[in-house]
Amino acid sequence: MTLSDHKRRFHLVLLGAPGAGKSTIAERLAQHLPLTRIASGHTLRTEAERDTPMGRKIKPLLDQGQLVPTSLINQLVREWLQDVPPDQGFLLDGYPRSLEQAQALDDMLVELQRPLDRVISLELGLSAAIDRLSGRRICVGIADSFTLHISDAAAVQRCREQGGHLVQRDDDKPEVIEERMRIYTEQTQPLLDHYARSGLLRTVDAQPAPADITAAILDLLRDERRHG
Repeated sequence: MTLSDHKRRFHLVLLGAPGAGKSTIAERLAQHLPLTRIASGHTLRTEAERDTPMGRKIKPLLDQGQLVPTSLINQLVREWLQDVPPDQGFLLDGYPRSLEQAQALDDMLVELQRPLDRVISLELGLSAAIDRLSGRRICVGIADSFTLHISDAAAVQRCREQGGHLVQRDDDKPEVIEERMRIYTEQTQPLLDHYARSGLLRTVDAQPAPADITAAILDLLRDERRHG
C-alpha cells in the first residue's frame, strides 16, 4: 500500500506491550501515511536539550530518572499537536499512558478539532514477549552499538567480527519481563476499556514480522475509511 492510498489525514494512538515492537511499527506507519509521529519519550528528551523554559523544567526530572508530571506532559502534548501541519495527521506513540491522560487528550482534541480516528493496540502474549525480549542483546564495545536477537547468527557474528561483545539489559531477564508485562496490563487495561467504549479501539496481532503488522494496520485503516 502506498501513500496515495491514504489521502485522508489519520489521527492515531498506538499502544503496545513490552516486546510488541511499537516503535518499529510507528516508524513504518510514518513512512506510509501523511502524519507526524509524536514519540513522547524521544520528544521529551529533545525538549530537555533545548534551552527553553519548558526544557529546563524537564531536564532535571529526566536526569534523575523521574517521571514527568501528568500536568506537564499534557501541556507538552498540546503544544506538539498544535505544531502538526494542517494537511497531516498524527500518531501518538507513548502517550497516553493512563486514563487521566486519555481523558485530557480527549478534551484537547475537541478543542483542536482533531478527533481520534483509531486507537491501535499491538497484542503480544507473555510467552512471546519473554522469547523476544529475553533473547535480545546489545553489541557493545564498538563505535556504533546495535541491538540484536541471539537467534540471529549473522548479527552475532557481525558483532564479534567488529570486536564487540554481547550484553543483556537487566530489564530483559525473564522474571523482570513478567513484572513489566504485569505492570503494563494493569496500567493499560483502563485505557483499552476507555477506547473500547468509544468504539475507537482496534487490536492487531504483534507476533508476525513488522512488515506484515504494518500492512495489517494499513489495510484496517483503508477498509474503515472505505466504510466510514
